[in-house]
Amino acid sequence: SDTNIHMAYIAQQHLDGYEATVQHAVKRKAAFDKRVLAHSPKEVVFSAGQLVQFFHSSLHSTLEARHKVLPKWSPPH
Repeated sequence: SDTNIHMAYIAQQHLDGYEATVQHAVKRKAAFDKRVLAHSPKEVVFSAGQLVQFFHSSLHSTLEARHKVLPKWSPPH
């Protein structure tokens, strides 16, 4: 029936959109890694006393309202 065809089309559109998002993320990561690795060694080693921060990636993609106001970067330590 037409309804089944439309539902299958919608499902395929969702899959195509997800695939495009993943491909774009892979391309962005490759470009970023290429740029970063061109200017720094393959492994970054921090010395004692250097200030570093880390990104809470689990908070970046959450949809929970209570997580949206939390800081995504750690304090320097």
